[in-house]
Amino acid sequence: MSSKAGPPCPASLAVRGSRGLCLQKPPEFNIHEGFSPDESKACKAIQFSPDGTSLAWSNMSSIQISCLGADGSWHTSFTIPQTKVYALQWSPLGRVVATWEQYATTAGQEAKPNLHLWDAKTGEKLRSFFQRKFSNWCPMWNMDESICSRNMNNEVHFYCDGDYEHIKHKISRQKVADFSMSRNLGAVHVVTYVAGAKGAPSICRIYQYPNFEENQVIANKSFYQADTVDLHWNSTGTAVLILTQAEVDKTGGSYYGKQQLHYMSCKGDTSLVALTKEGPIYSVTWSPAGDKFAVVFGFMPAKASLFNQKAELVFDYGSGPKNLALFNAQSSILMVGGFGNLRGRIEMWDVATNALISTFDAPDSTDVKWNPDGQHILTTTCAPRLRQGNGYKIWHYTGALLHEKAFSGTDELWEADWQASPPGTWPSFNISKQGVQGITPSQPQVSKQVYRPPGARGTPSTFKLHDDDDHTTTNTSAAAGSGPKKEEALSKTALKNKKKREAAKKRKDEEEEAGGGGPDAGEQAPAAGGGGGSNGYQGAAGLLFDAEKEKKIRKIMDKIKAIEQLKIMQTEGKSLEKNQLEKLSKESELLAELDKLKLK
Repeated sequence: MSSKAGPPCPASLAVRGSRGLCLQKPPEFNIHEGFSPDESKACKAIQFSPDGTSLAWSNMSSIQISCLGADGSWHTSFTIPQTKVYALQWSPLGRVVATWEQYATTAGQEAKPNLHLWDAKTGEKLRSFFQRKFSNWCPMWNMDESICSRNMNNEVHFYCDGDYEHIKHKISRQKVADFSMSRNLGAVHVVTYVAGAKGAPSICRIYQYPNFEENQVIANKSFYQADTVDLHWNSTGTAVLILTQAEVDKTGGSYYGKQQLHYMSCKGDTSLVALTKEGPIYSVTWSPAGDKFAVVFGFMPAKASLFNQKAELVFDYGSGPKNLALFNAQSSILMVGGFGNLRGRIEMWDVATNALISTFDAPDSTDVKWNPDGQHILTTTCAPRLRQGNGYKIWHYTGALLHEKAFSGTDELWEADWQASPPGTWPSFNISKQGVQGITPSQPQVSKQVYRPPGARGTPSTFKLHDDDDHTTTNTSAAAGSGPKKEEALSKTALKNKKKREAAKKRKDEEEEAGGGGPDAGEQAPAAGGGGGSNGYQGAAGLLFDAEKEKKIRKIMDKIKAIEQLKIMQTEGKSLEKNQLEKLSKESELLAELDKLKLK
């Protein structure tokens, strides 16, 4: 490790847990000057304003807003007496705070709205709406907040210039199940999603605000097998990615349904993003510059790939235990890693040169966030997802651990987030592979050695993974020696399997000769048991056909396939039942039994 120290983290850190909320200042991450920690044990939501000068949070009894003063200290600006707020969101310029509560009704009483917009300077309520579902609950603003939009009763309503009482424009001629508005400055575009019905395909359309007539559609994209969509605009508002999800995969390829990624541009171009591996799509992310996007996809080990603004493949980052890709704010480094149920392996890639900068492990991480300076990341292990190893760590992009905080006992970490910064605050920097000075982790590293029973310790290992696959290579390397040396080059298991295969081949040859010899003899003789081919005849293989053995093989293959689906469920963070865990534990037994049947 180099003695060179990395640049200090410039942003403060908001930490929410079982003891409440506090704001910590780097580099020691002590409580920030002037900030009064909220010791409520019911803190549900926190978020910094986009410029990082204000912090809002809900403690279920009220909404607190704290602001950063000119002297660098924080002070409570005001309190909004709104209870049971589960989610909150700032508008792009920080003028409005949106809050959402669970929708509920009381018998004999009139229903009350649960989505509220508040003036972030005075705490005055600007408007209230009914929003039953949590999905896509927050209204959308463009960058200068001149346009606000929300989906209501299969329509899209638009409000202008801070007037939330009057609908200025709407999309109402079709049943819009979902939509998204670009947040760029200048021309604003809107993409709508209309779900397919009665055999008709689902359709996404792009409009330029406020031209929403049928003959003013800029781009159309239709597709089948899409029950829901996730819509991802790039920062420049010129292209959108559509991640479709079908609850049922009619091909039977995946237990979790079928996912596809589509591309649409404001020039009218549309296409299906060509992903080179079958399986789920875990992560889709645009670079902040808006000219590239990264996708993590495929059954484990998953692949990660980089595409340009036209959805053309630029670079393949290979396969591994991956489920997330994130660009730093400068769009210069792409982090690819595996979190949640995966081991926390992190790769840092130079986007300009497609060169690997570093690899390191952040085990048991449940979340990761880039610092706005683009040189540090925050990994967290949060309860209730994980209570073992609960805490957070701060890393330099070269892999050096710079700071860590462990939570123990009744003290739990629920969430941590960096103080935000406006785009362009932190300029680009020269990327270096040279390591920086870090600290030693307080928790011991998990041993990566394969477990060996006590009786086998201290002796050379004879185990080889996939002995059958390596059979040809092993024989070739030992061919120069005599017969005994050749056999010694093989492990005991490989030698035993070799002898079984030779015996099976010998039996096959003898049976072929008994059937009249020659490759065509089997096709001229009736198959044992009355046939099995389309015309009642089989070749030499049919003479060796064992219906009972094939039936057993099929049953084992079905069980192995079911285990593979359970492993995918684990990878995606879903908890398994006790009987499902028992099935996983029997995988090695089933594989051994399958090999035994195939060699008979």
